[in-house]
Amino acid sequence: MSKSGREEEALKALKRLDEQAEKILGAQPAEDPADNDRIEILGKRIARILSMIILVGLIVYLWRTYFSG
Repeated sequence: MSKSGREEEALKALKRLDEQAEKILGAQPAEDPADNDRIEILGKRIARILSMIILVGLIVYLWRTYFSG
């Protein structure tokens, strides 16, 4: 098999792997129009902040419940 044939085969395998990874992981293409949606970006930021607040609150609650005397 020639070098160019091996390169083509490798590129096809990489492309196939990328397609399968998108199906398995549920990844979206980078050029997704939702990336430019300001409301969606704001919603993601709010959700991330709220999740951090809830996480800290849960840690404090569990610490006070189980580790403080």
